Amino acid sequence: MRLSGRRTAAAVAATASLMLAGAASASSPQRSPRPAPSEVATPGAAAAGGVAAGGVEPWNPRRPADYAAMRAAGLTWLRTDLDWRFIEAQRGRWDWPLYDPVVRDAAAAGLHTLGILHTVPAWANGGAGDHAPPADPGLLTAYCYRTVRHYLPRGVSAYEIGNEVNLPAAGRPRPDATAYTRRFLLPCVEGVRRAAAETGRGVTVVLGSLVPRGGRNAPARFLGDVYASGGRGAFDAVALHPYTGTDAPSVSDKLTAVPDALHRVMVSHGDGGLRIWATEFGYPTRGRHSVSEQQESDFVAPALTSWYAHPYAGPLFWYCARDSGTSGRDREEHFGLLRADGSPKPAYHAVRAWFRPAGG
Repeated sequence: MRLSGRRTAAAVAATASLMLAGAASASSPQRSPRPAPSEVATPGAAAAGGVAAGGVEPWNPRRPADYAAMRAAGLTWLRTDLDWRFIEAQRGRWDWPLYDPVVRDAAAAGLHTLGILHTVPAWANGGAGDHAPPADPGLLTAYCYRTVRHYLPRGVSAYEIGNEVNLPAAGRPRPDATAYTRRFLLPCVEGVRRAAAETGRGVTVVLGSLVPRGGRNAPARFLGDVYASGGRGAFDAVALHPYTGTDAPSVSDKLTAVPDALHRVMVSHGDGGLRIWATEFGYPTRGRHSVSEQQESDFVAPALTSWYAHPYAGPLFWYCARDSGTSGRDREEHFGLLRADGSPKPAYHAVRAWFRPAGG
């Protein structure tokens, strides 16, 4: 399972030419800024799906071809970072040209963009780590406001607040739902909603993705703690990464019991009408704890069918579109629907067949 944008800028630049992202949804879900009442126009059933890219897309010279391949597979969503540590690497210097081409190329291919608002530059938190909150929450609000104010008019109407927020990460050795809610979610959403109000555009806020795990940071418990910490009303959907490891979808609870437990928490807090988005899902096809390319392909239809059977299902984003390398040892290089050279794996054809059935 991958942490978006966790590499250094140098490492990202070195491997980005082999990476891809994609996306999918027949309609772009939007929600008016709260507290104005409105319905969440999220897609249901098999109407929407996508591919998650992570933080490499600004350095990917093969974006147009990659995005075209994903669109040809019936996908209409691209999930990519809008990484604070790169956008404002130096305080007050906003590097919009870094991500502008990503958003532009996605739109040209017919893909909607889900932007991830996360990470913190060293100057804002004293070098405590990419995922340590800033000393001044107003700085986070400003980043989220400025980023959404810039990209919302460019068609980016959905934003995920954090990535795998119940996992340890640099600057976040012990994930804490209260800290996430009060020191990241709420300050960021304040900026997002302000930008939406000023532009008069709908925006969908997705709670930072959760990962199936046990203990005090199990997804349902973590989400319950987000609500207890004042998070209700801050988000319009919840994100989950329901990876099944090397298990077939039919023998894993990650696509069934785990999201059901999350939804029960949502129902208990009056949010039963919101959807759960699977913003990363996939299988590595080389390296340790991997599956064969044929197994990956065989798992596609059962996984997608299982996910979209949920009445609360939002888009599922396959991680990822293109393999980032060719090493036989590193499983992280082999989650793509395409191989590193751009040739399709059998799973690519299986995804295309599911989203574009015969005659569709």
